[in-house]
Amino acid sequence: MADRLTAAERSRIEEELEHLLVSLDDLDAERDAGDLDDADYATLRDDHTARAAQLSRTLEKGAVRRTDGDKTTGRTVAWVVGVVALAVVAGFAMIQFSGARGTSDVASGEIRLSTTSLIAEASAAFTSGDPDRAIELYTEALEIQPTNVEALTYRGWMRYQMGDREAAAVDFDAAVEFDPGFSDVRVFRAVAALDREDTAAAAEELAAFDASDPSPVAQQLVAQRQLRERIALAAVLPLVEAEGAIDLEAAGVDVNQAQLAAETFVQLADPGTALRLFDAILAVDPEFAPALAWRGWTLALTAQSGAEELFVDAERWLDESVAADPEFPDARVFRAFIFRRLDRLDEAAAELAIYESLGVRPADMEALIAEFGLRELLGDQ
Repeated sequence: MADRLTAAERSRIEEELEHLLVSLDDLDAERDAGDLDDADYATLRDDHTARAAQLSRTLEKGAVRRTDGDKTTGRTVAWVVGVVALAVVAGFAMIQFSGARGTSDVASGEIRLSTTSLIAEASAAFTSGDPDRAIELYTEALEIQPTNVEALTYRGWMRYQMGDREAAAVDFDAAVEFDPGFSDVRVFRAVAALDREDTAAAAEELAAFDASDPSPVAQQLVAQRQLRERIALAAVLPLVEAEGAIDLEAAGVDVNQAQLAAETFVQLADPGTALRLFDAILAVDPEFAPALAWRGWTLALTAQSGAEELFVDAERWLDESVAADPEFPDARVFRAFIFRRLDRLDEAAAELAIYESLGVRPADMEALIAEFGLRELLGDQ
């Protein structure tokens, strides 16, 4: 088929992807060695991740087609999947966005091949440190297929990273006009909105992103950029800065958004603000299991600092969370930790077993369990 890559084309793209994955690994090493600060690391990681996504998506668009000089069909898409899995195991994100779409998908195979090749070359150019050339290649792709939302989105993102935010906005707007359901551009527009402190616009973009039914891996970029947390914090910041009780209903803040902000304050080691928000949530919904559980966990963390009498209150709040929703996984994990801390090992093991049986393993709970080796500690119970 004319729109499929030759073995030579596929091999070249695979080499670029492999080089990019090594570069991502090197970023971690450079940060750990102190050669990169957190800001530069995050910027480079996001750029590498986005470019790796494009290369991976290009490989997945079709099987290899033979040419007269080809002796093999090259490596398969399964190889790419294996590389992605290896990247995750190695500890860095390999974000693969949803497939590109556009209103000109009915164009000929030759046009699709031309634009696909140009987009792959653009990604390779940026990977090799030539963003100007990458933008030129995206522009060439758009001259062939002006409605290609992938080229518009990623040209815009590269322009944005290079500081040309007005031109980036034009590309993003065009991509949305041609395909409002293309999730990639919604992420980038949300980032741009937050950078200019337009929280409402960022929230609208994130809502559109959720409505586009993005793939799980696309959701990883949202998590990587902490878009949900940043939006939630911006929504509650005026409330927590004011004195007195927080009235979420009067402020029009949803309990789920307030919950996310409160959890973020826990992670920021600000238990006082977190507890105020949990109380505000429970004033709206006294049986909101997440607020009950996380309020108990916040008290348990404080108890760890020397106020051990708070363990009693922490356990009570967690009991209430379990009563409100026996299948809320966070409560089971928190109870397992508290019972382990109080040397009630059989009870701790029972809570962990219930958690395992739920079949839902939130990433933050899994990270907490792994960080402290809870499964290993309770393995003999």
